[in-house]
Amino acid sequence: MNTQTHRAATRARGFRGWPLSVKVMISLTGALLPLGVLATLTTASAYHQILAESGAVSVASWIGLALPLLMWLAALLIGWLIANQMLVRPLTQMRSAVERFRLGDTSVRLGKTDYFSAEMTELAAAFDAMAEEGARHEGAMGDALDEQRRLTREVHHRVKNNLQIVASLLSIQARDTSSAEVARAYAAVQARVDALALVHRWMYDDETARGVNLHALATDLCASLEQSIAAHEGVAPRLRCHVDSFPVAQDTAVPVAFLITEFVTLAARLAAPVPAEVLISATTDAAVARLCIASPVFATDVLAGPASPTVRIILGMARQMRAPLRHDPADRSFSIEFGVPV
Repeated sequence: MNTQTHRAATRARGFRGWPLSVKVMISLTGALLPLGVLATLTTASAYHQILAESGAVSVASWIGLALPLLMWLAALLIGWLIANQMLVRPLTQMRSAVERFRLGDTSVRLGKTDYFSAEMTELAAAFDAMAEEGARHEGAMGDALDEQRRLTREVHHRVKNNLQIVASLLSIQARDTSSAEVARAYAAVQARVDALALVHRWMYDDETARGVNLHALATDLCASLEQSIAAHEGVAPRLRCHVDSFPVAQDTAVPVAFLITEFVTLAARLAAPVPAEVLISATTDAAVARLCIASPVFATDVLAGPASPTVRIILGMARQMRAPLRHDPADRSFSIEFGVPV
């Protein structure tokens, strides 16, 4: 709560929102008011008596006259000093410590300061015990979070290794087949498995827990696709990757990787035996990113034809991202927008 808001709330609460020091002073004044009235009446009576007897008031008489009022004022001052030392100041220190603790300074402690009262000392000790417990709890939570992150990274690492083994087995199987169509099918499955392995690889390297770096993922994916397509099509596609560096959520990284893989594979198949030219670009604006895949073979809506496995996967990934897949005949491209972490 800022200062202006605090003052407004204080005015709204009236007397309850006044500072404790003001309340203490008002209470002391009220408690000692009878003594002040008595001192004033005594002084006034003595003053009139002296005037009636001698007609003049000496310096000694003035001191005697002022003494009851001075004693009343001294009682107010002493009461205020005691209340301030034993109540107001300790509470102010404790409030400051609590505020610092609330703002994240878990190292703040009140210590074993003598607050001139058992109650205040016990309250300070209770705060320190609470702060110690809070610090231990926060440390335990931090250790648990680090352990969870370590285990999650280990899972992604193991999944990546297993997917790479599967991709190697598919590659071996594809080389042993005598049918070009079967080999192409094996290669398509292998490319998808490689895409998943790359996603898990960058999930494993995600140190900030913000998401997968799309630039790194797309760059590695393009290099992998150039090699795999060249192996089963006999000609490597010409891929250009202009992807900005920004994180994407893990549940977004998988469909994005599949979209790039399927569109590049589709472009290579349509352009064969000529090398396919594909431009993969991605930009971000605030919390929205746009992925665009362009190729000369996309002058027509190639997704409107027969529902091949590639087409079904592309449309399924778009549905998973809950965003429309737009075709631009002028740019010969397909694009999709999706949210990114902020």
